[in-house]
Amino acid sequence: MRKLNIILLAGGDTASVMSESNYPGYLSERDGVPLIQDLVEKCLELEPTSIACMLPKADVSKYHLRNMLHQMSPIASIHSVHTLTMGAACTALLAAGSIDNDDELLILSCNELLDVALGDIVESFRNDECDAGVVVFKSLHPRYSFVRKNEHGYVVEAAEKNPISNHAVAGLYWFAKGSVFVEAVKEMIRKDFKVNDAFYIAPALNELVLLHKKIGTCRVDPSQYHPLKSHHQLHAFENVGPR
Repeated sequence: MRKLNIILLAGGDTASVMSESNYPGYLSERDGVPLIQDLVEKCLELEPTSIACMLPKADVSKYHLRNMLHQMSPIASIHSVHTLTMGAACTALLAAGSIDNDDELLILSCNELLDVALGDIVESFRNDECDAGVVVFKSLHPRYSFVRKNEHGYVVEAAEKNPISNHAVAGLYWFAKGSVFVEAVKEMIRKDFKVNDAFYIAPALNELVLLHKKIGTCRVDPSQYHPLKSHHQLHAFENVGPR
């Protein structure tokens, strides 16, 4: 039976953008539903084994987030991130004890939201027998991660904050095995491949390219992607219509 573990990342820049109500961005609301609740509900549709929410320790206590997550699902747990890490990849590695295995792994950012069925995306990567997969949309803004694809649509290069193509990453990473992700990140760290003094997830894909792994892409329309990386974007998210 196929097992899937999910990591929701909220730390560093993810937690730094505050909504108009002075709550972290991942607690901003659309149609009365906090973003993190929306994410967890979307994830539950995949029937995962676990959902690990990587949240700043100060927020966990201040906003009683353990109680909040407990109301959503018994498989949703909180991993308190005590201090700022060296980047999203390092934050994800804090959950290595539960993801360094042969189970599938899905990583989502808590400052990005996709208005698409996650199950369709994951199933497309499975059906294509990929080792990993990312969701992309059309953009050239250097705030994003980017991938370059070959003629068959598979990733041959990844970069952070550097538009090597117009295929920007929409904050979703899937791996056929969690151990593949863990080893790729460790190798990236061994090589000290930092961007702006931080280790990001996208550049770790280059380690898989070197191993000739098959990295698929799933393209979404920019209107289906809601980044919350600035106060302007957060305000726009909070003022759209019902989900």
